[in-house]
Amino acid sequence: MLRILHIIHSIDPRSGGPSHALRGLAQEQLRRGHQVSILTTNAQSAEPWMSDALFRERMNNDPAFSGAELFIARGYGRTRPFARFTWTPQAYRWLRHRLANPDSRPDIVHIHGVFSHLTTFAPRLARRFGVPYIMRPAGTFAPRCMALGRTAMKRWFTALFVAKDLRLAAAVQATTPAEENELREQFGLNNVVVIPHGVAGVNDAPTDVAEARRALNIPERAKVLLYLSRLTPKKRPDWVIQAASKLYLEYPDLVTIFAGPDAGAESQLAAAIASSRLNGQVKRFGFVTGDQKRQLFEAADVLVLPSQSENFGVVVVEAMAHGLPVVVTPGVASHIYVDASGCGLTVDDNVDALTEGIRKLLQADKTKLGESGREYVRFYLTWPVITEQMERLYESIVRSVTRA
Repeated sequence: MLRILHIIHSIDPRSGGPSHALRGLAQEQLRRGHQVSILTTNAQSAEPWMSDALFRERMNNDPAFSGAELFIARGYGRTRPFARFTWTPQAYRWLRHRLANPDSRPDIVHIHGVFSHLTTFAPRLARRFGVPYIMRPAGTFAPRCMALGRTAMKRWFTALFVAKDLRLAAAVQATTPAEENELREQFGLNNVVVIPHGVAGVNDAPTDVAEARRALNIPERAKVLLYLSRLTPKKRPDWVIQAASKLYLEYPDLVTIFAGPDAGAESQLAAAIASSRLNGQVKRFGFVTGDQKRQLFEAADVLVLPSQSENFGVVVVEAMAHGLPVVVTPGVASHIYVDASGCGLTVDDNVDALTEGIRKLLQADKTKLGESGREYVRFYLTWPVITEQMERLYESIVRSVTRA
């Protein structure tokens, strides 16, 4: 049994991949008998903003964290350029006390993300008290990601703080080989380990497409495209509308669904819909989870994610686990699993190629494609498989520290 401390800027499920992945990892680590603690802040990731009390209540009652120790520290600073930094002296005091106490000190600290106050002081405190730590940059250093927002500030911050923390980490977790290469090239690291995200399991239950479509008010005989991710410019949801418009004459019953919270592309998407010929054949959902998310996967014919840059793309693996064919662009790192399994297509990075990829999948055998994706996930990408890899890494690090 290991004492594991996870540190992450925000566990708001609307924040996307890092928070989502931590839920699955922590849940499986608890199931395997480890002692799991999570240090985070009360930072929220998308509108509508909840009251602090309501946000804390929802996070503390999240089933994924049942059995874990969860400490949500007070953070300050929601205005730019400090919205993602969130200064949190309360978290600093909590972590210093935890690491200084031999009776409560974790065996290993796993830090998820960079560019926040919490993830900046955590490596330094871990080194001060001799506790090994792992860093998961979560795609932060991909060229397209670095180019977004305040690039000069990111580079300055990286050179001053993050580069040293990465070099001195017991390991740096990359989630794909592409990210491993980026980290080695940019920082000259020799401590990078590739361990991908996972999913809880595959959906082997009989799929009732008609029932799912009735629940979502979608015509039973329609062809359905699904975009399920945050609405952010880099993910290019407007490309999905452009592709659907090109397919309209061939598929007059085509329905396009967008599910996910706004993260800066809401107005762009609304304009694309307004100028399209699709009229009422676009359905909108906000953040979805649970049964509604399952129904969306079951009701759709194709998942479409034309992102410029996606460090992993958890939703791709989720779709595969539900037997849903996938079309992605090369910037989605999990396209390697789409290609390896044969469950869909990675297309060239333009709207015409995306349109043709969707057309091919709409004409293909959905059942056969779906089964290919489902079986690949079953053997390589479930949380039990991924957590076992992580456990071996933790144990090797703890053993090396003990020997030293």
